Amino acid sequence: METTTAQEREPLSKLLYHRTSEAHRAAENTPYMLAMFQGKLTKDAYSAWLVRFHAVYSALEQTAEALREDPSVGSLYLPQLNRTEAIERDLAYFYGRDWRDALKTSPATDAYVARLHRVRDEWPLGLVPHHWIRYAGYLHGGATLARMLTTTYRLSDGDGVAFYDFTEIEDNHAFIADYHARMNAVPVTTEDVAPLVEEGNHAFRGNEAITVELGGEFSLS
Repeated sequence: METTTAQEREPLSKLLYHRTSEAHRAAENTPYMLAMFQGKLTKDAYSAWLVRFHAVYSALEQTAEALREDPSVGSLYLPQLNRTEAIERDLAYFYGRDWRDALKTSPATDAYVARLHRVRDEWPLGLVPHHWIRYAGYLHGGATLARMLTTTYRLSDGDGVAFYDFTEIEDNHAFIADYHARMNAVPVTTEDVAPLVEEGNHAFRGNEAITVELGGEFSLS
């Protein structure tokens, strides 16, 4: 199989960005996500999102940990990106000291987690689009979302928005540049491109399924 480099084709970060744009838009435009962006989501509805994505980020970060020595994707093992503990701090804010009692599964969450387990066990290269989708957007726009949620829920002192605070990253712009360089340096064959794009689209569809599920739970349409 022929391995291509970022110099020989469109960089992987841009390729995934362009070829998953339709699924990305669909994921951002569910009734649940539109309510979030418009400041119309209740605290209960938002904290339920944290519950679902606690499971997703736990699975993603366990997968990245398991693959940290993998020659193709080990360079994406970047613990400073990890969000699980930050989500737990936010859950403790919204649910109190017994926040673990609020954790529950759901069909859409289970499907997303199962896909990450498949990546871990069967196709490590599939980590790349999941990793990129779950971190890159929040590196770029997390501070804006944190301010919006702080206003919506009248939060103070960073309460409830630890998820968006990448405190271990001193220079966000430099980190993002390095992240994309690592991503684009992953060895990818010509035959890998289509499956990687499909995995990225699947990740966005998985995200969409969770928020559609939440929209139904909280009567958003």
